[in-house]
Amino acid sequence: MGITSMGGPERVVRMVRQAVGDREVEKNSTSRKIKTIASEDEEKAYQEIRDTFDTDVVKTLVCLPDMKFDTMNLDESKQVAEIYYSYNDETIGYIINVPYRDSSLGVDFEDPIEKKYSKEIHGCKMNITLYKIEDSKVPKCVAKFKYGSIEYLLMGTMDEQDFEKILKNLVFPK
Repeated sequence: MGITSMGGPERVVRMVRQAVGDREVEKNSTSRKIKTIASEDEEKAYQEIRDTFDTDVVKTLVCLPDMKFDTMNLDESKQVAEIYYSYNDETIGYIINVPYRDSSLGVDFEDPIEKKYSKEIHGCKMNITLYKIEDSKVPKCVAKFKYGSIEYLLMGTMDEQDFEKILKNLVFPK
């Protein structure tokens, strides 16, 4: 059943009653298929993403001292993979959005912008934003980019040089 926002909740209730009357309705609850890989080889996580989305994606690599693969959450219904790394007691998040329709990945940060610029890395234009975090000497670094039809978002709290090192070590599919 598809319903638009015309008429408010009363209209929705009336439409449902017209459709089902006094019959008992069984709610068929199918849970979303979300797969989590924790504390395993990051290559297994990327293989799972490739198998699920039937495409190669841009990969991050553990390229900093103390950077470790943590977990990967894969939501097949939303076609989004979230990969998390730990680094210096902080979390690095990498989101891969494989849209199956015209959609866009949107994330908003409340922190004030310290610096904003674009950079081309491996022939891919990346929009990089550094956010000033209260009571912290290091910024929250965020890079958004699109490669092929897939959108990517990489974010972490670290020095800009370390963040750019991660970006320079991204592995792009052939």
